[in-house]
Amino acid sequence: MLSEEKIKKMIRLSDYENGQGSIDLERTKFMKMDYVRFQVIKTILSVAVSGVLVLCLVILYHLEYVMTNALVLPYHTYALVGGSALLAAEAVAIFITCRFASRKYEESKIRVKEYFVTLHDLLDLYEKEEQGQEDNAL
Repeated sequence: MLSEEKIKKMIRLSDYENGQGSIDLERTKFMKMDYVRFQVIKTILSVAVSGVLVLCLVILYHLEYVMTNALVLPYHTYALVGGSALLAAEAVAIFITCRFASRKYEESKIRVKEYFVTLHDLLDLYEKEEQGQEDNAL
């Protein structure tokens, strides 16, 4: 027999599973540190690729100057400045990623915990119903 309480719980569980729950359940499959590390690795790669692309754009923008002064440019200085800027950008991006990934994981963990409590409550309702049917059958 379906009761109104069971239907409400099933609808809430279904809405969660089809919406935010799919992301939360995927996120909480990992331990918190593993999830944060994975996000940091993605950030490091993204910032490095972005830095290389920005460097290429700057070189293309100043290509005439670079071609005319190719032999006298201070490449060592440019490499130090560019590398320092890239490392600073990496450090800032890693710090921000750690903060956001950690917060997202904790929020997901709370929602998943609530999901499992609701699921357990629904299973308890089904068990009570089965026991009631067994008692009526006797």
